[in-house]
Amino acid sequence: MLTQSILVILLSLGLVSARPGVGEDSLNHYVDLVLDNLQILIVENGLDPGPLPNSSVGFSDVVSYVVIASIFRSGDANFLRDGNGIINGISSGMGLGEMKGHYTCLAKFMDLGPIAEITVDVNGAKVYFEAALDRTTCRFHVSIMEVTKIGHINIDIKGLGPLNWIFEIVANLVVNIVKIFIKDTIEVSIQDLTNQILESIDLSAFGPLIGCNPAIQNPLIQPQVKNYIK
Repeated sequence: MLTQSILVILLSLGLVSARPGVGEDSLNHYVDLVLDNLQILIVENGLDPGPLPNSSVGFSDVVSYVVIASIFRSGDANFLRDGNGIINGISSGMGLGEMKGHYTCLAKFMDLGPIAEITVDVNGAKVYFEAALDRTTCRFHVSIMEVTKIGHINIDIKGLGPLNWIFEIVANLVVNIVKIFIKDTIEVSIQDLTNQILESIDLSAFGPLIGCNPAIQNPLIQPQVKNYIK
C-alpha cells in the first residue's frame, strides 16, 4: 500500500520539471510518508525511548531515558532548484512534539545518599531539513538536518531530602544534557535513519523528468521503497 502511494506521488513529482510549482502538494505527502516510516525506524533502533547519558550527571546507579515524540512536517515542503529551474533538492521545516525524560539516581554527598527522581518535560523542538538530489543515482540524500530551536525544558526533582540545596545545580546540569542529547540524536542518528529511507526510494524511472542521469537506466524499473510499516 505504501509503495503504491509513493508511486502515485512520484508520478506527480515527475511533472514539476516541466512546470515549476506543479506537484508541491504531492511533495508534502511524500515527505509525510518518509516521516511515517522514520518514526517506525526510530522505535526499532532503540531511540524512542532513548538512553540519556549517565556519567555526566555525577550520580551513581542512574537509570535514564528520554521519549522522542513523533516527528512531523511543520510547514510546506519545497523543491530546491538550480539556476535553470531544474530540481536539485527538497526542503522542509519539521517539528518534534512534547518529549519526556526521567532519571532515577542515588545522590551521594558525604554519608547522605537519597534516591532522587528527576522528571524532564521538553516543550517540543524545531528542525530544518534539506535533502540534495544525487543525479547519478536518482535518490535524495540528507544534506542538512539541523535542530534550530528547543522549547522550554521543565525539571522536577523529588527525593533529594537534605540535599535539596543542590536542586538548581542538578536542574541546570540536566537541562544542558537533554539539549545536547536532542541535538545529537536528531542531527546524527535520526539523520542516518532518514537517509536509509531516502536511499530506498529509486527515482530512476523519472530521471529524464527530474534531471537525473543514473548509471543504469531501465524504463521498466519502477520506483521502489522499503516498507518499514509492518
